[in-house]
Amino acid sequence: MKEPFEEVLEQYTPMIHHIIHSLHIYKNQEYYLQEGMIALWEATVTFKAEKGAFTSYAYSTIRGKLLNYLKKEIRFSSAEEPSDETRLASIPYHESTIREDLEAYTQNLTENQRKWLVEYIINNKKIEEIARETGSTASAVKSWRRGALRNIKKMVY
Repeated sequence: MKEPFEEVLEQYTPMIHHIIHSLHIYKNQEYYLQEGMIALWEATVTFKAEKGAFTSYAYSTIRGKLLNYLKKEIRFSSAEEPSDETRLASIPYHESTIREDLEAYTQNLTENQRKWLVEYIINNKKIEEIARETGSTASAVKSWRRGALRNIKKMVY
């Protein structure tokens, strides 16, 4: 490629927009447009005419780079997002106020959801232990947990 990069960029910018649209990227489009432009520049530098047409090489280079950034973003965002249990466990409590706060949070919970909350938070028991002691299944206790966390979330957030 002997054309100035500005001309190549002008010619292939619609292709970058098409790739962004085909990958269903709706957030941070400007970021991905810039990454696509960088990939296009890399394609112009590494292109070898004997390997085939530049258009297909540019397309695969840009698409591949954008897919890699999407994967990294997904991995980063999922690693960054703490689970509901982690958030709940990270709430700092003082020994004197734990009972009062617990009562406030349990007002909207069912009896089984309260059992899970008290046994899990206060007594530090695992789901299997709670299931065994209450004569329930582990999946039932997990259901209690989901409901309890959902109700507590509504109160907190």
